[in-house]
Amino acid sequence: MRKTYIAVTLVALVVIVTSHLMSPSSGRAVSPEDFAGACAPCGAPCPSAKK
Repeated sequence: MRKTYIAVTLVALVVIVTSHLMSPSSGRAVSPEDFAGACAPCGAPCPSAKK
């Protein structure tokens, strides 16, 4: 029974990694200039920033 759990876990990990590697990317690299004027690392704009 223990070997069954190990086999199922390994198969699940392979499926997860394969799915992740096969998924499409955003199409371009993200550079720091994309977040110029942002307060947060996620790129959220500053409420006090006047453009």
